[in-house]
Amino acid sequence: MAKTRTAERLAQNSAQPQYTIKTRVPITIVDVTVTDAKGNPVHGLKQTDFTVLEDGKEMHPNSFEEHRADEATPAVPALVKQNLPPNTFTNDTPTPPKAGPLFILLLDELNTPLQAQQKITQRMLDFVNNMQQGTQVAVFRLTIHLSILQGFTSDRELLKTALTSKQNIAQLSPIEDPEQEPPGVLDNPPTPEMEGNHSAAQVQYTLAAMRQLARYVAGMPGRKNLIWFTGSFPLQFPPVTDPLVFPDRVQGSVYDFTDEMKSVTDLMTRSHLALYPIDSRGLRVLTPPPPWYYVSPKWTSRMTNQANMVLSEHGTMDTLAEQTGGKAFYNTNGFSEAAEQVIENGSNFYTITYAPVNQTLDTRFRTIKVKVDQPGLNLDYRNGYYAVDPTTDAHGKKIETVSPMQAALMRGALDATQILFKVKAVQAVATEVSLPIHNQPNTKQMKPPYRHYSVDYTIDIHNIEFSTSPDGNYHGAFEYGIRVYNADGDEIVNSASKEARLVLTPAVYQSMLKNGANARDEIDVPVKGDYFLRIAVHDLTSDRVGAIEVPTSSIKPETAPAVAAAPGH
Repeated sequence: MAKTRTAERLAQNSAQPQYTIKTRVPITIVDVTVTDAKGNPVHGLKQTDFTVLEDGKEMHPNSFEEHRADEATPAVPALVKQNLPPNTFTNDTPTPPKAGPLFILLLDELNTPLQAQQKITQRMLDFVNNMQQGTQVAVFRLTIHLSILQGFTSDRELLKTALTSKQNIAQLSPIEDPEQEPPGVLDNPPTPEMEGNHSAAQVQYTLAAMRQLARYVAGMPGRKNLIWFTGSFPLQFPPVTDPLVFPDRVQGSVYDFTDEMKSVTDLMTRSHLALYPIDSRGLRVLTPPPPWYYVSPKWTSRMTNQANMVLSEHGTMDTLAEQTGGKAFYNTNGFSEAAEQVIENGSNFYTITYAPVNQTLDTRFRTIKVKVDQPGLNLDYRNGYYAVDPTTDAHGKKIETVSPMQAALMRGALDATQILFKVKAVQAVATEVSLPIHNQPNTKQMKPPYRHYSVDYTIDIHNIEFSTSPDGNYHGAFEYGIRVYNADGDEIVNSASKEARLVLTPAVYQSMLKNGANARDEIDVPVKGDYFLRIAVHDLTSDRVGAIEVPTSSIKPETAPAVAAAPGH
C-alpha cells in the first residue's frame, strides 16, 4: 500500500511484562464562549483572566486552551492523490478534514409545524452555501424516530442533497399548531388530557433522540455542537393551572419530564455535546382580537394558556442550553443567521479543566460559575453537572460504554485515519438465499434474496502496535469488520467481523511494512433498497482505528477475484 501518510511507528514494546498502576482522578471540562456586546468572539484572553467557581469555591485550573476559527490549520505534508481502480476505496484521503469542533443539524419534524419545516430547509441551504470551508457537519432528522441523512462531511453538495432529501416523508406533529387551527375550532378545543398525552409522547420521543445523539458522539474527540431546529417542546404540561381549562378534577400537571431531562443533559455534557435550540416557528406574536369582537371565556383562557406554553417552551430551551454550554435562539426569523452564530460560538471558545475539590459522588448538582476580569463581556458555558459515578447516569442507571471499534463503525461518523487501509469491494452478479456463516443479521431487516459482497483489505501496519519475542518474531493483533446500515442509518441490517493475530518473522514483518497486510471479509445485504457499508480496522493493543463508509450504490458488479487468505491463517 502506498505510504503517503505513514507516521513513524512507536517504539517496539519490550518482551518484559509491563505493570501499570491505575487511579481515578476526576477532571471537569468547561468550554467557555466569550463574546462582546455585538456578539463577536473575544480572543487573546489568558488563564489569569478567568475565575472558575464550583459551588461557590474557587477552582484551580489544570489546563487552559483557546480555540479559534481564524487560526491557520497546521500544515500537513502534501498528499499524493491515488488513482484507485474501480470499486476500490480508502481512508487515506488527499484532503484531510479541517481539525476543529463538529456540528450536527437536527431537523425536528416531530415538534415543528409543516410550514416552518419548509422555511427551515431553505434557510439551511443558504447557510450551507455560505458556511466556512472545511466545517464538518452532519444532518439528522427527527420524526417518531431519529434518522441520519448525512454523516459528517464538509462537502456542500452532499449536505444540500441531505437537506432536500425526500426519503423520509415529513410527518405532522401529533398536535396541530393552535395558530393554524381553522375558525371555530378554538371554541371547542381538544381536552387537556388529549393534548397532554400527545405532547407527552412527543417529549419522550425527543428525549430518546437526544440520548441517541449523545451516545453517538461519545466516542468522537473534542467539542460537538448540536443545532436543534424545533417547535413545541414543553417539559411540563400544563405550564400553569388554569381553572377555566383545567377543572378541579384534573388540577395539576398531566406530565412532568424535568427529571428525565436532567439525565439527558448529564449524558450530553459527558459526551462534550453542547446544545443550541432554535425555535423554528420564528417570531411569534399573539394578536388580540379587536375590542368589538366577542370573545368567549374559553377562548381567552386558551390563548392565555397558549402564551404560557410558549414561555414554558422557551424556558426549556434556555435550560437545555445552559446545562450543556450552548445557547437558545427564539423569537427570531433569522434561522440561517442563528446557525451561523452557533458555528461562530462553537468554533471560538476557551477550554478550562480542573479537579473538583469535592470529589464525593453524592449525585448532587454541582454549580459552575465562570467570571472574566474584563467588563462588558458575555459568557456561555454549562452551569454545572451531577456528581455521579462516570459509569452511571443521573438516575444511577449503568451507561453502556462505546468501544473504539463500535465508535468507528457508527454510520455517518468521521472516517478514522489512525490506521490507513484500502478495500476492494466485489458485488456478486447472482443473488442468493443463504448468508455467510459468520454474518450476524438483523432478522427483521434481512430478508432474502441477498446480494453478496467480498471485501478485500490492504492494511498499512505502521500504526498497528507489534511486540517482539525472544525468538525475534513480531506479535500483533487487530480486528476488522463491516456493518450494513439502511438508508436512514437507524438500523444495523447485517454485520461481520474477524480477528487477526499475527506472529511474523522479521523478513515477513518487513515485507508487510512495505506492502501492507491482506485480509478478506464477506457480507450480504438485501437486494432491494439502498444501504451503506461501514468498514473499520482496530488495533487491539493501542486502540487505534481506521474507518471508511461506502454506499452500496457505488459498487458495481464484476467478476470476483480468487479468494485470499486472512493474515495469520
